[in-house]
Parts: sequence; structure tokens; C-alpha cells
Amino acid sequence: MSAAVGTRLSGRLGGSALLLAVCFLPLVVFFAVVWAVPILYALWMSLFRDPTTDPTFVGLGNYVELLAAPPFWGFLWNSVVYAVSTTVLSLVIGLGLALVVNQRIRGGAALRTMMIFPYLLPTLVVIFMWKFILDPNIGVLNQVLRDAGLVEEPVAFFSTVTWAMPAVVVTSVWKFASFSFFILLARLQAIDSDLYERARVEGATTWQAFRDITLPHLRSAILIILLVRGIWMFNKFDIIYLSTRGGPLQKTTTLPIQIYQLAFNEVNFGQATALAGIMFALLAAVAAVYFRAFAPEEEVSV
Repeated sequence: MSAAVGTRLSGRLGGSALLLAVCFLPLVVFFAVVWAVPILYALWMSLFRDPTTDPTFVGLGNYVELLAAPPFWGFLWNSVVYAVSTTVLSLVIGLGLALVVNQRIRGGAALRTMMIFPYLLPTLVVIFMWKFILDPNIGVLNQVLRDAGLVEEPVAFFSTVTWAMPAVVVTSVWKFASFSFFILLARLQAIDSDLYERARVEGATTWQAFRDITLPHLRSAILIILLVRGIWMFNKFDIIYLSTRGGPLQKTTTLPIQIYQLAFNEVNFGQATALAGIMFALLAAVAAVYFRAFAPEEEVSV
């Protein structure tokens, strides 16, 4: 009898394993085709001088040449400045608006609806709108600044060394702050209101309630926003390319912009794929440190 039970049990386990294999095999194949294979192929291409015109194997020569060139570190710095500033500003603005809307103020529902519009607008439309606002001749902002006596001459925000990166950052924050807003608002609405009632009874100030109740509950959401949005903005290409093409004087040239220029302007796919490999390694290292330091899976389990 025990042998029969064991046979039935092993049969069921074998059937379950087969079912799991059938269910997950398409997923594994899909990720191998659309993720692993392109990455491995790009890394393989980066080991050649130029896989399209000069397929000479150079090993890590492209990587060494890129890292030894001074412009690389400027492009990396631009990428870090752009990613960090847009991510932090989007987080701060999104948090502020989420706190306001969460108070159920008058007009909060309308504000919540309006916040989705920038995120839904095509990037090209956003660029046209902000180029009009910041235009040195007919731009609204320049007119306001001149009327207020803050500037004597119009400022060409997108084409000056000093203001090009801030202009791109403002444009990006306007479009993507709603991402942080909706995530944080959803988390705020999940906090038990009784916690705030008890804090008020015990004499806690608004700042103390925010510090001891709101922030701890928002920690996991904030960490997710910092990681996901930081990676997205580090890889961002369209807003910068459409607004400045990486200029002026490469002041807004980030690593994705330089990859595009190497690949399609200079037709140097060897260095372009090598630079993409460096970006991949940098982001993988940041993600590894993030998961090691903050352990987001523990945040979710709590």
C-alpha cells in the first residue's frame, strides 16, 4: 500500500514539475530572445574595432579607449547630474503635491486629475511647449523676467552653457513628477488615520507626525521611486536629444546621447556598444548596492 501511495505521489510531483516547465518555458524563451540575446550580442560587438566596417577583434580595447578619454567623464557627470536632479526634484514635488491632495482639500480631485496630463503628453509635444515658454524672443518666461526687471536681455535657455541643463531638467521634472505623485499618494491613502489621531492626542506637532508616521510608511515607496526613476532618467534620451541635441558645447551630452552620436553620426558601432556596456555595468552595480543596502524585499514583507 505504501508503495502505491509513493507511486501516486511521485506521479503527481512529476506532473507538477511538467506543468511548471510547460508554463515557464515560454517565459524563459521570451526573456532569452528579447533580453539576454541582444545584451550578449551587443557585448560581443563591443569587442571588435567596428563590427560593420572593420571587424578586427580588439578585446577590451574599445573600453580602455573610452575610459581613457577625458570627454567620457564629462558625459558621465552630465548623466549623473541629470538623473539625480530630475529624480530628486520629481520626488520632492510629487511628495509635496501628494501631501496636499491627501488632505482632501477643495479642488484636490481636480488637481489629481490634472497631474496625469503631463505624463500622458507625447514627449515631442512637451518639448515644443517648453521651447515656446523659454523662447528668448516670444517666450512667456523671458517676458515675465524682463517685466520684473530681473534680466535686461532675453535668455536663450536651451542654447546657453549656463542654462541648458537646468532647462532640460525643468522640462523633465514637469513631465515625470506625476510618476512620484501617484505612487506616494496611493501609499499615503493606505496609512491608518488612527495613527495621526493618537499622535495629536499625545501632543505631536505636524512635523513630528510627518517624521514619525508619514515618512516611515513612505520609505519603501520612496526607495522604489529613487531606483526606478533614477535608472530611467540615467537612460533617458528623447527629451535631451529633442531639446538640445546634447549641446551647447556638449554641456547636455549624456551617455545615451553619446552612444547615439557614436553609432549613427560617427558610424562607430564598436565604441557605441562598448559605451552601452559600460552603462549597463554602472547601472547593475548601482542596483546591486541598492538591494544590498536597503533590502526592499524586507520592506515589502513588513
